[in-house]
Amino acid sequence: MPTAMTQNRQFHNRQSAGDALSIAFELVATPAVFAFFGWLIDRALGTQPIFTLVLCLLTASYTSWKAMRAYSERMEAYDRDLPSRRAESQPESADG
Repeated sequence: MPTAMTQNRQFHNRQSAGDALSIAFELVATPAVFAFFGWLIDRALGTQPIFTLVLCLLTASYTSWKAMRAYSERMEAYDRDLPSRRAESQPESADG
């Protein structure tokens, strides 16, 4: 019978795996969708492959930046919640 700690860790691992899959899908699918729209624009205007490349690269850059920002924020929150950091941030009580 799994303990509460093991169940909590399993839940956290599943949630983290889901988050990673979500970010990976976003990093691939979003630029692909925008590249498709760029291809449609290029085809309509006869400007092969300018809009396809621009939209794909802009979207890939933005999604990468967004993923790195979210990762940095999560790591800063994790670092703040470490027991050693919590002990450092609590002021020591003065005697008398």
